[in-house]
This record gives sequence, C-alpha cells and structure tokens, in this order.
Amino acid sequence: MANGEHVRESSPRTRTWRHAVLGGAGVVLGGLFLWLAVRHLDPGDIATALRQMDSKWLIAGIAAYLAAIAVRCLRWGILLRATDNVKWRHAAEALLTGFAANYLLPGRVGELFRADYARRIFNMSRFTSLGTIIVERVCDGVVLVCALWIGFVWIVSTRVMSPEKSWVLLVGATSSMLFAVALGFILVSHRVDLRRFGIGESIALRWDQLIEGVSSVLRGNAAIVALCSIAVWSFEALALAAIVRSFDVNLILPETLMLLGLASLSTLVPTAPGYVGTYQLVFGHVFQIFGYPNTIGVVAATAVQVFCFGTVTVLGGVVLLSRGGLTIWRAHKLAPPERS
Repeated sequence: MANGEHVRESSPRTRTWRHAVLGGAGVVLGGLFLWLAVRHLDPGDIATALRQMDSKWLIAGIAAYLAAIAVRCLRWGILLRATDNVKWRHAAEALLTGFAANYLLPGRVGELFRADYARRIFNMSRFTSLGTIIVERVCDGVVLVCALWIGFVWIVSTRVMSPEKSWVLLVGATSSMLFAVALGFILVSHRVDLRRFGIGESIALRWDQLIEGVSSVLRGNAAIVALCSIAVWSFEALALAAIVRSFDVNLILPETLMLLGLASLSTLVPTAPGYVGTYQLVFGHVFQIFGYPNTIGVVAATAVQVFCFGTVTVLGGVVLLSRGGLTIWRAHKLAPPERS
C-alpha cells in the first residue's frame, strides 16, 4: 500500500456479500422504475420512434460522450498525480474499466471496482483512490446542480409550474444541500485527526489515506479540476442534445441542462446496471414537462444507455482483457525455461 502502511481491510467474503446485497437492491429498484416508466407505453409508438432515428446525430452524440470520457481521464490523472507518480495511461485504464463496471454491475459498485483496480495496477491505497473519486463526484455534483437550477429557473420564468412538477424543485433543493455538505467536507476534512477522538489506529489510518486522496484537489489543482469538470459536462450536454436530436426533438440549452441535471443526479440512487429504469423514468417525466411524448423520452434514454454507455463498456472490456493478456505474457516471458 501507499507509504508502506498496512491496514487490515474487510475480508473478500464480507465485501462480496455487501456488494451482492447492494446490487440486488439496485436491480429491484431499477426494475420498479422501469415498470413505472414503460407501463403505459404503446409498442407501436416505440417502433415508430426507432424507425425515425437519425444515425448522423447519434454518431455525433457518441463522439461527444467519448470526448467527455477523455476529459474525465485527464481530470482523474491530475488528482492522482497530486498524491503519487501515476502514469497517465494507467489512470485512463482504471477509469475506463471502472466506468464499464458501473454500467455492467448494479448499485454503482463500479466506483469500488475502480479503486481496487487502481490499487492493483499502480499500488495506490484503495482509500486514497476513493478519496480522489469522491472529489470527482463532488465536482460533478456541483456542476449538475448549477445546470439543473438554470433549467428550473428558465421553466419557472417561461411556463406555469403545475403541482406535479414540483418534484424538480425538491430534487434541486435536496441535491444542493447534499453537495454543499460534500464540498464543505472536502474543504475541512484534512484538518480532522480521528486520533484526537480516541478512534482506533486501524480506522484512523484508513481515514488518513482517504483524506490524502480528498486533499489532492487542494494542492494547487482546484482551478484546473473545476475547468475539467465544466468541460466534462459541456461535452455530456452536447452528447445528450445530439442523441435527443436524432429522434427529431430539438431541445434548447436550458432544457438540455435541466434534463442533464435531473438524469445525472438520478444516478446517485444505486439501481440496476447502466441505470436502467432510473434513466427511463426521469427522461419520460422531463420530456412531458417540455411538451414531448413520454415515449420519445424513454427511447432516448435507452439510446444513451445502449450507444454511449455501451461504447464505454466495450472499451473498458477491451482494456481489461488487454491487461489480462499482458499479465499472462509477462508471466510467460519471466518464467524460467523448462529443463529437458
């Protein structure tokens, strides 16, 4: 582990059971959301929407999403290199495999997978890498909350908000409080020493490793990390607008920002792989707010999952398989020759 520290972590069996329970709950919740989203849809309307899909806009959306992933790799590399001498390609490799795991596994366990993968390929403490991932998520959340409020203010100023749309306000207020607290944690956590409160050394060491990762953004990187976060979600907004446009829906900027904020913040709820159900439910409701058919929203959400999330999942799988093949090749190369 980093800094030569040895911390006793939970057993693999315990972690497996914990992930299984979280994943099972996520699948059930995602299934419920999916049923709520599609229970009134007409299969004929879905088929019509799919036939009208414009592949050129779809390809543009995938390209913009991959650009967002590239900036994510850059941002995480900056955070990691503030704590250790991590190679850029290793940061990109771990991020791609972590995102692929997030899309393939329920309950958002891909974040834990990424931290564990980082420990294996560049020997960083799992807790330190988790600290940098926390910074990523807080930066993302702050940008998304701002995007959501821009869209919400636009709707309030241009349309009459009916009572059933007040859930947007609830999501915005809850998310604002959540990420305000998280941002405060990042700013003050490095001043907290658990040993002063009589906490055991094992837990205190884990805390120190976590805070080492969290503090990476405070080592002269705050401005560039903030700019990268804005760039990430600018590309994601372009991707979302392009994919929606492929179904002949032309959202203006405030509408795109509101959809982006609500859809992405909904992924904070650990649900099914690829956020199946969550995305469909949110897209359907938001499209209705904007005056479009619920069916188009559900189909557009599915297109994002299949083409954007799916492309990254394939790339992550290729990277993971390549890492496995490289390990086998190195082991074979270093093995002593067999004696005749």
